[in-house]
Amino acid sequence: MNTVTLSSVDFAALSPMIIILLAALGVILIECFLAKAKNTTLFFFTLGSLILASIAAAIAPQSDNPLLNPWLMFDPLARFFTLFFIFIGIAITLLSVPFFRRFEVTHGEYYFLLLSGLFGLILIGAAADFLTLFLGIETLSLSLYVLCAYVKKWKLAQEASMKYFLMGALAAAFLLYGIALIYGAVGTTQFSPLLQLFLSISTSTDQLLFMGGIGLVTLGLMFKASIVPFHLWAPDAYDGAPTPVTAFMAIGTKVGAFAALARVFLVALPQFSLHWNECIALLAFPTLIYANYVAMKQKQLRRFFAYSGIAQAGFLLIPLAAGTPDALTALLFYLVIYAFATFGCFAGLAFLDNSSDGVMLGDLKGLFYRSPWLAGMMTICLLTLAGIPPTAGFFGKFYLFKVAFEAHYYALAIVGLIVTILSAYYYTRIAALMFSAPASEQQPVASSWPASIVGAVSLAALLFLALYPSPLMTFLSELSL
Repeated sequence: MNTVTLSSVDFAALSPMIIILLAALGVILIECFLAKAKNTTLFFFTLGSLILASIAAAIAPQSDNPLLNPWLMFDPLARFFTLFFIFIGIAITLLSVPFFRRFEVTHGEYYFLLLSGLFGLILIGAAADFLTLFLGIETLSLSLYVLCAYVKKWKLAQEASMKYFLMGALAAAFLLYGIALIYGAVGTTQFSPLLQLFLSISTSTDQLLFMGGIGLVTLGLMFKASIVPFHLWAPDAYDGAPTPVTAFMAIGTKVGAFAALARVFLVALPQFSLHWNECIALLAFPTLIYANYVAMKQKQLRRFFAYSGIAQAGFLLIPLAAGTPDALTALLFYLVIYAFATFGCFAGLAFLDNSSDGVMLGDLKGLFYRSPWLAGMMTICLLTLAGIPPTAGFFGKFYLFKVAFEAHYYALAIVGLIVTILSAYYYTRIAALMFSAPASEQQPVASSWPASIVGAVSLAALLFLALYPSPLMTFLSELSL
């Protein structure tokens, strides 16, 4: 009898996750046993570990070990998501530096939770089974519940964390019950045979079980993506959390949720049911309209980016609803643009975040006269989120609408165009405020080289994608083959 074991190739394929797990353990050990170590030690240790993990992910081989393949995928899409999530972790680590300079909190547990959440994201992107997917989602969620209330002195943070936890626990129950129903209908939780088993269902009872399970799984994932009406946790959680944690929720959670949706409904179950696609389109309408309307009224910028993120999630539902062969490429392209643009905005907020109340809209007035570079960088990022030509955001929305038209979702594309015009109003209003004359004497903007790196990389990436979007589109299209 042959015994299957893990080889060096298998460990090399798993090396990004292993490095992140060891780094999470390392920061806790440094915090516990090296009390005299400076906090900069923890920062550089975390940053170095993530850079090492990114190198490992770039050169990691594919594993065909039967012990791993039922649970994890090692395809090009998994490699892309792994690198994408590690980049998000590096950016959040850099954005945490100005936060720690202003607020007295411990560092070790913060980096441990950040690395744990990042490990959960990588599991989501590489999941080959519903159970692996659920494990990744809950690892991410548990880390965020604690990070949301990381500054114990902030009462609003404690309230936000509790709301997030209670609603997240309910969503997890729906997700797990949906997985149980799918298993009851087809006898497996693995992604690879799912479509064939669904098509071979012969009884109406099993079909009802499967569709009921898919509905509950969709509900759980829509909560993570903060889709209306499952969005109620997002504004309070974003508002109460520290600014770098808000950035992690705005980008990491959003990309993770849509990575899960892509894995299940664009890769494992492509076009399995027209009714499911129509339901997703129906969810996109209120998400686009409501979030864009409420975003116009926001004065606190962390809360503003909560509604902005919900609106962007509405756009990301368009390729899911379409379900065409180009849908995955359009989804990934827009996710990349959204991540860079949002990181640029939060890099700007990192320079201005001085209190638990966060950065208010009025704090941006006259920013150009204090820091022309910061105002210019944030303006380009805001215009990108608005989708104003010739920014990269325009190309991202163009591809989304193209996919919608090809799938004959004309009403969805028209509503998307209308709310794009509406969003241009409040994004350009913020940009105009930064270039207006300051009302009174204001303090100079503090310097922070880590936040400057995030802002500069985001700006450079957005400018490159605005000028040359085709290389990224070609690369992403090869992932979906």
